[in-house]
This record gives sequence, structure tokens and C-alpha cells, in this order.
Amino acid sequence: MVGSQWWGYEEIHSSFTWMDRLHRRFPLSLRVILPLLPLAASNALAPPLQAQTPTRASPTVVRSVPPESRPNPALEAALREVLFPVRIDDGQGHGPDPGSAEGEMVKRNKIKAECERMRAPRYAWSRVDLNGDGRPEVVAQVLGTLFCGTGGCPLLIFREPSPGRLQLITRMSLFKDPLIVTERRHNRWKELITRVRVDAGTGYYAELRYDGRSYPTNPSVAPAIPLRRPEPGTAYLAWNDKDPRAHALPCEGAPQNRGL
Repeated sequence: MVGSQWWGYEEIHSSFTWMDRLHRRFPLSLRVILPLLPLAASNALAPPLQAQTPTRASPTVVRSVPPESRPNPALEAALREVLFPVRIDDGQGHGPDPGSAEGEMVKRNKIKAECERMRAPRYAWSRVDLNGDGRPEVVAQVLGTLFCGTGGCPLLIFREPSPGRLQLITRMSLFKDPLIVTERRHNRWKELITRVRVDAGTGYYAELRYDGRSYPTNPSVAPAIPLRRPEPGTAYLAWNDKDPRAHALPCEGAPQNRGL
């Protein structure tokens, strides 16, 4: 049948014959690996995304807003929950009820224990209205040797539907400051720009568009796109060694306000 995706008898018979030969000639370990070799070869020949999309375009910073100089307890509680996810049951459904006072106490104790195992994480944060609803979102960069690498550090974006309650919108990896917020919009949210490191001394800027639920979580791969032309914007979370404005993330504190 022309254009059909169904195999005919001869094709099926020949495929079974090939598999029979494979089973007779090779041990089980090689039988598992050999069919994957063509796929691995095709992946190896495909150029990486960065190699396909270098660009020299840079954003134009029209204004720079330094990170907030004071800590944010509500943000700290939200960061702890995102950075140190824990279970309050034993993996088989046995444990305190989620949302109960006992469950919240168990969760806080487990989060505290996980946090204390880390090497003094820090954070820098700013407020910026990304969706134009008059309520600024909270953007935070997490800093620390166990969270950051040569490609960057985590960036987290939260909505604040009510005072003291933060809702995670995006957790981005490989963020390199500053965060450029443009006036262009996609799905009513402002488009963002950040740097992408390819290797030492080489990189480009990527444009991040809101898809209706989140911004891209990794600026080095799609759906993030390389910046093609200079774009003006405001810089947030710019790092300055002389005035770092980073706050230590405490391992315990008041929980988030859950009410709307």
C-alpha cells in the first residue's frame, strides 16, 4: 500500500529472521546494545544546539536595578521548599496527613536537616512586575558551590497571589546574571534575556518567552532562542563583588502563608 505505515509479510518475516540470527550469534548484553548503535551514531553526528545557534547580538541595558538589600522571610520559606524537596511518609503511604499541623512540622524538620547538609546557600532577589497585573513577581538567584556550576546558577521566579504566599512559576538552571527584562510581551508576560555559556570566553544571549505556564527552564536549549538583534531592557540581579547584596538562606523559619 503506497504511503501506508503498515509492514507487509516479507518485511515482517525478514525482520524476525534478522532477530533470530542476532539471538543465536550474540550474548544477551550485546543483543541489548547492538540495536541502539545506529541511534547513538546519529545522535553523535548531530551538532549541539549551541554550535548551530551562535549570535553576537547583545541587549541594551537602559537601567540597572540592584538586588534588594533586606532578606525576605516568605521567599526564604519558598526557596527551602523548592531546593530541599522531602517526603513526610515512609514511601508506602504511612505518615502524617499532608497539610496537617503534624505533617507541616515533620516537613519543616526534614527540610532543615537537608538544608544543614549544604554549604551555606545564599540568595539575591528583586521584585519586578512581569505580567502587568500590578503585583510584582519575585525573582531570586540561588548562590552556592553545590548549586552553581560553570554554566550558571539557579534562577527562580515566583508569583505572589497574596502577601506572604509565593507560587513557583519557573525554576531555571544555568542562569548567568544579570536578568534582562524587556518591554516586549509574549502571552502577556514580558520577555526575558540571559547569557548562555558555551565554553571559556564564548557565549551568547538567549531570549526567554512565557508559554502560558512558565518561562524556559534551560536557556541553552529550545524553547529558548538566541537573541537575534539588540533589545533594550532593565537589568536585575546584577552581581557585584564589592556590593554582593546576597543573603544567607536560613535552614529554618516561619512557614509560608498558605491562605489567599
